[in-house]
Parts: sequence; C-alpha cells; structure tokens
Amino acid sequence: MTVTKFLHTQVPFLDGLTPEQAHELAAQSQQRSYAAGQIVLFRGTTVDGLHVVASGKVSVWVRPEKGSKNPVQVAELGPGEVFGETSIVEMGTAGATIKAVEDETLVFIIPQEAFQGILDGNEEFRARAQSLIDSRKKTNSSLLPA
Repeated sequence: MTVTKFLHTQVPFLDGLTPEQAHELAAQSQQRSYAAGQIVLFRGTTVDGLHVVASGKVSVWVRPEKGSKNPVQVAELGPGEVFGETSIVEMGTAGATIKAVEDETLVFIIPQEAFQGILDGNEEFRARAQSLIDSRKKTNSSLLPA
C-alpha cells in the first residue's frame, strides 16, 4: 500500500481529505522506524509535524501536574492513529512523551506547514482536529492521579 493510500483510507483523523490532499501530504511526509522502548517524541520539545502511526504501537506518557513526578501512561496508539496535533494547532510544545512499544514501529511525519495548510483551508477538518484535542485533554486529565 502506498503512503498516499494509507493516509487517505487508513487514518480516520484524515477522513474527508481529497485524494490530491492525501497525495500532497504523503509526498512531503518522512518515514521513521523505532525500536521498542525508543523515544519518538520528548515532552516539552517542539513538534515538527503530525505523527501518524503506520505500523506497530506507541505509548503516551504524561507527567502529573501535582503529586508524583513519575510519568503516567495515558494511551496506546496503533496503526492509523495520530499524535502531535495539539502542539501544532495550539502552537506549543509536546505535552507528552511518546515511546515505541514494538520493534519496527513505523511513523509517518507530515511536516507542520503541510498539516497547517490543510487546517487553514478546511474548517470542517480544523473542527475535527479541535474535537480530538479536547477529547484527549479530557481523557488525560481523568486518568491522572488526583
């Protein structure tokens, strides 16, 4: 399967994109492979693009604001799922550390500018991105110790 077809048909977050938009994102994307336990993205760093899990799994770790300084796993993402959208939309840094769970975890990274271009040109897509962000913030806060 091509990267274009994967982005267009296997990534629910990107539903609604035209084949041409999917092709443009695929053409600009980078592919990176990670070993189990390897850090994909550090909390507090600048996010260089929308990350799409192509194969394998990643785990999402956040540090509670209060209490323990030990990170807490709040999610596990598999093929077709995305991360990094919050940092791009809100123009901030990564709010979580992302680690590969399995060997040969493959991640496509869509450059920030390309992703931002889709957001700017499609209000429905921007609303879907904001809905995902809001949902993740709510889920993360409910999973953290009080």
